[in-house]
Amino acid sequence: MSEDRQVGTAAAVLVAVIWGLSFVAASIVLTTLAPISLATLRFIIASAIYSPVIVWEWRRGHRPNITDIKEMALIGFLSISIYFWLQYTGVYYAGAGVSAVLVTGLIPVLTGLAGAALLKEKFNMGKGLGIGLGLTGVALIALPKLTATSVDWLFFLGVSCLLGNAICWSLYGALGRRLMKRVGHPLMVTAYETVLGTIFLLPLSLTGDWGKVGALTGGQWQSVLYLAIVCSSGGYLLWNFALSKLEAVKASVFLYLEPVSAFVGEFVLFTRVPLPLTLLGGVGIMVGALLTYLSKE
Repeated sequence: MSEDRQVGTAAAVLVAVIWGLSFVAASIVLTTLAPISLATLRFIIASAIYSPVIVWEWRRGHRPNITDIKEMALIGFLSISIYFWLQYTGVYYAGAGVSAVLVTGLIPVLTGLAGAALLKEKFNMGKGLGIGLGLTGVALIALPKLTATSVDWLFFLGVSCLLGNAICWSLYGALGRRLMKRVGHPLMVTAYETVLGTIFLLPLSLTGDWGKVGALTGGQWQSVLYLAIVCSSGGYLLWNFALSKLEAVKASVFLYLEPVSAFVGEFVLFTRVPLPLTLLGGVGIMVGALLTYLSKE
């Protein structure tokens, strides 16, 4: 196994753990703030961290051209602005279980297809089997909530938003991989992506309940800072680094570990014991990720 593949894998797994725990952190804050307000606050803080990075990289001579800036703006829009608007709308109308299946489950599948179409990456039987097994694991985790979902036209609106959400992330994965192969410099790319994505997010936040920010408790602010510093700043940097070392589909399949991380976080913080189906689904997720990872290039 090459050194690039080892460090890329470590980065992808760490991102999955970080982003899985973000669901727990977000649930703590969403008792006070609306989703769009939380997302915007999170990325405003992250942008404040990354803005000096842009100046620093510029002084070092890492100056993207107009084409690179346009592509970074596009992936910032796909992975931050429209991504969070679609995800939160989908979760609101369709529920957490359906969201887990359509977002976590479909992202590696769609990323594989996008990688094959845009990057000419191979999508062989090994990858397909691993992705299918991982998707089955995600479905088992979400099954208890799926059976309790009330279906109406707003439910289908939520499902449509979640499908769009998964498409946005898969396109981001493929385009981000292509950009990293051409430009390199994960720190610079992440800085531009974060700042530009936040700019696009600001108009959507005008409908948010910003007056409630002052009502956040100390514990909720800790969760906000975790989301902004660890998940947004560190997580996106690690993800872009992983994309610079691994195929888009092989990096994305590790996102199947997010639900496992989220359930562990819930158990540690709220002593919520996972159901047997959850444990079985977790095994399926990890085996599926391993099969996809070990498949031939």
